[in-house]
Amino acid sequence: MSVPQRDESGGAWNAAPPPKAPVFNAMPPAVLVIALSIVGVSLAGQVLPEFQRGMFEAGVFIAAERGARLPAQPLGPVAPLLLHVYIHFGLAHIAINLAVLVGAGRAVGERLGSGLLGSAGFVFLFFACAVTGAAAAAFFHQGPPVQMGGASTAVSGLIAAAGWVRGGWRGMAQLALPWIAINIVIGLVGDLMPIPISWLGHIGGTLGGMILTPLVIAVFAETED
Repeated sequence: MSVPQRDESGGAWNAAPPPKAPVFNAMPPAVLVIALSIVGVSLAGQVLPEFQRGMFEAGVFIAAERGARLPAQPLGPVAPLLLHVYIHFGLAHIAINLAVLVGAGRAVGERLGSGLLGSAGFVFLFFACAVTGAAAAAFFHQGPPVQMGGASTAVSGLIAAAGWVRGGWRGMAQLALPWIAINIVIGLVGDLMPIPISWLGHIGGTLGGMILTPLVIAVFAETED
């Protein structure tokens, strides 16, 4: 059995592997900015208790039945529709949301483009899904008021958006409908869950992504398919 002789003149044996792009360089800027802002707010809250308290009071969303009297919040009742994405209850909560943001958001951000227009579209879609998620939780909530926080409303919309990017309406259905079904099950067995989960917020965010993604791509995408 003969062994091929190495080619010292620069053949395939000596070919250097192609350089790998650093993961953050390949990440769409809008995804990176949102992820870093979530981490930054969380870290600031760990070292600045007053900041954490103020952020929680201003940003936590309170879902309640219509007509219920709610405590006044420093920035008013509208700010929590957006700021609740920065309120997380523990390391696991923030880690899961960041994982979905990076995974699904990367595909959506790449489709929209890394320029100013595409980045603006991604930020708009992210926070619009947060608003639809919080609105659904408030509109359909029954029972005593509950506090809601986390970026899961927004990233639920990104799950639907990633499906659209992958394969239009069919691709969106393949990702969004199972996620909606999972949250319906969570709603049915809610009392058995070890921690409260805003399943209505997840569904509202997903529906927001399903409705808004085609429009956002049509308006903000920097390149066509």
